[in-house]
Amino acid sequence: MKPEEVREAPQTADAAQRTSVTAAQRLVDVHAAWLLSADTRRRPLGEVLTGLGRRLGEGGIPVRRIRTSLITKHPEMFVRALEWSVEGGVSVLDRDRSMLNSPAFLQSPVALVRGGAPRVRCQLVGPDADLSFESCRELAAAGYTDYVAYPLLFGTGERTFLSFATSAEGGFSDEALEVFVGLLDPLAIRLEVESAHHATESLLRVYLGANAATRVLDGAFLRGTGQAVEAALFFCDMRGFTALADARPAGEVVAILDRFFEVVASPISPRGGEVLKFIGDAALAIFPVGSAGPADACARALEAARAAVDGVKALAERGGFAGLELGIALHLGTVMYGNIGARDRLDFTVIGAAVNEVCRVESLCKTLGPVLLTSAFARHCPAGSESRGVHVLKGVSAPQEIFVPR
Repeated sequence: MKPEEVREAPQTADAAQRTSVTAAQRLVDVHAAWLLSADTRRRPLGEVLTGLGRRLGEGGIPVRRIRTSLITKHPEMFVRALEWSVEGGVSVLDRDRSMLNSPAFLQSPVALVRGGAPRVRCQLVGPDADLSFESCRELAAAGYTDYVAYPLLFGTGERTFLSFATSAEGGFSDEALEVFVGLLDPLAIRLEVESAHHATESLLRVYLGANAATRVLDGAFLRGTGQAVEAALFFCDMRGFTALADARPAGEVVAILDRFFEVVASPISPRGGEVLKFIGDAALAIFPVGSAGPADACARALEAARAAVDGVKALAERGGFAGLELGIALHLGTVMYGNIGARDRLDFTVIGAAVNEVCRVESLCKTLGPVLLTSAFARHCPAGSESRGVHVLKGVSAPQEIFVPR
């Protein structure tokens, strides 16, 4: 199907036509002013779509569904799709980059619009019905009568889409289509601002972690600032990495590290932990102590450690990475959580004696076991623990008793 070109409003001297064009422009002006108002800009995009759909309906344009998407900068996620419908309200769905190669996307009106088409309109009933798209056939089966999609052009040169669908008899009128076209620029501005905010937030979450990203977005980004946090500390290091890296190409080593860190990190966030950084083949995470007390934080950290050990073991067996192991040290202490670094390069991390100690304890995993606990952690370990003796830790003044979980 060739995408339908945007039709210009007919130029005629007929008084009725002039009245129709004037009414459409009046609707555009009213809705555009609402979209760009300070109050609307403060609202979440889902609320804006809801308000727009209802306002259009009250103005005589029976919209049953509106769809659009936010452009992201997430390394895995392609777009955040939003939909408002009369029946279902607002729904949000994150779509990963594999969608770009899916037949459902490639053979869709959205792909055409994102690829450069000025408009795609498909009437869904009657002799002029166009059901060449699977999505349009689904709409027709759900009782829709008309569908139209437009590009939204950003100042950066990027483009997303906006689509409207109705179940009204006869579909969209020429006046409705004119209103849609008139709203594209204010909607593009609204979507561009929202996309920029979402891209910033998603990048910060990917590189800093959810908690640190929230702190930075809330203004906690001054160098040298931070706060004392009591937490269970989780430090792990890959075993056998040197031999593995020596025997494989660099690109393959990076792929192995990605799989390793995915296995190690995946149990942390669901248990209330936060991965602060990856250091070569090591990772540092914290489980802040909350209202439930230190025993709860230690229990969550230990659960994550056991899941990580099991995950790496499975990865070594099923992935063919013989000799791949990890060591994990768990500690409980108070750390300074905040911004450290140079004027033009900051790191949001934790520092303190507890961080040094947990790193030194991890080095004992080679001889004592895959998961080791400090005495501070062991005192709050609900599963119980067994001593592995007193050991001297490099850079730590007093010898430390080390434990393993029972």
